[in-house]
Amino acid sequence: MNQSLSFQKSYDFYKELYITLRGIAKRDRFTWGERCETMALDLVSLVAKATYAPKIKQRKLLLQAGETVDMLKIYLRLGHDIGIINQQKLITRQTELHSIGNLIGGWIKKT
Repeated sequence: MNQSLSFQKSYDFYKELYITLRGIAKRDRFTWGERCETMALDLVSLVAKATYAPKIKQRKLLLQAGETVDMLKIYLRLGHDIGIINQQKLITRQTELHSIGNLIGGWIKKT
């Protein structure tokens, strides 16, 4: 259950982040935005790989996914602090990441 839900939430997070990034200034999109997008795609990839990985490899992939969630939270907060994204988008994206992090954490405990 955590596996498919983790993947779906990660996938949905990327879609929403992509829409958010389209609305920011070009200069920011190709620096900060590109980094955020890459990390979000890495998150989707790590969760997908963990879904199909043997138990022995799952934990490593999930720990990497958890680190990626934490880094995305930092980058989003930085984006808000320097005026790239507004507070509403920050709160919405961080809430999504918090939910993903909780699912990944629960999944790690099960492995």
